[in-house]
Amino acid sequence: MKTPRLLKTLSAMVAVTGLLAPTVVLATAADAAELSDNVPDRTQIAIINPDGSVQESDNAEETRPALSLAKLYLGYYVLGNGTEEDAELVPDMIRYSDDYTADYLESQYPEAIPEVIDAFDLEDTEWAGYWGNATTSVVDIATFVDTLIDDPIAQPLLDAMADTAEFAADGYAQNFGTYTLSDVTGTKFGWSDDLDVHASVSFGPGFVIAANTYGDAETLTEDVQDSVSSLYPEEVTATIEEQVEQFYQCAADTVQAGMHTGAELKEQLKGTTYGKALSFLPNTAPIPAFLYNLLAP
Repeated sequence: MKTPRLLKTLSAMVAVTGLLAPTVVLATAADAAELSDNVPDRTQIAIINPDGSVQESDNAEETRPALSLAKLYLGYYVLGNGTEEDAELVPDMIRYSDDYTADYLESQYPEAIPEVIDAFDLEDTEWAGYWGNATTSVVDIATFVDTLIDDPIAQPLLDAMADTAEFAADGYAQNFGTYTLSDVTGTKFGWSDDLDVHASVSFGPGFVIAANTYGDAETLTEDVQDSVSSLYPEEVTATIEEQVEQFYQCAADTVQAGMHTGAELKEQLKGTTYGKALSFLPNTAPIPAFLYNLLAP
């Protein structure tokens, strides 16, 4: 007899025994990335690792053109202080690196970048009266983005970085620099009008990396690729894969020992109200035979 009480019992058993999902303990390296000591002078790089440590090139605090990375400073302020209508413009400004939107938003909120500089103590950043003339360092922009990761105000901005358009509003390809590294989730790109300065800042699981070069897009990509090791070393990836494999082997062994699976139970209850209630149950979750027999027809 299938009753709500039995279903609650099943839910409790699943929760208590940890069957809702495999728990994989991620192995961590001392550093998630290794930065070369030989970063060319034309390029500056800063990495904020999962443990909070910072790796930076010798020139990482040098103030350079912020380019369109300044739109991150502008966009964050508008999200937190602008009207709802203006805040809705921020994601596409980031996604397409739209200069016209940036011009409009700064005309409405001229205090935006100066306020962000003060609020986040960006020591290497200057506004210079216009977002397009702003300067910053890779340390400042990386630290800023790292601070935003857990800030709900910044979520639309981070989502836009994670869904960057292949081509910007002006037609320029957004596919260079830190974007090319493994495990990167989101990126903001920047380039000068004459294309002799390029920059990017990216984030991923637990890390942020920023780079700026006096050169073209290919130069920035080459210097980043040559100077930064894998963000997640092979030994870490191998450990994670091994732990996942062990979980599924354990689940298979449990089934062979007279257990059923979540998939079998859901199939038996398919089309019923209780079947829909069990949608949360993973297909690989082991179900004790006695409980399966009580619930299944």
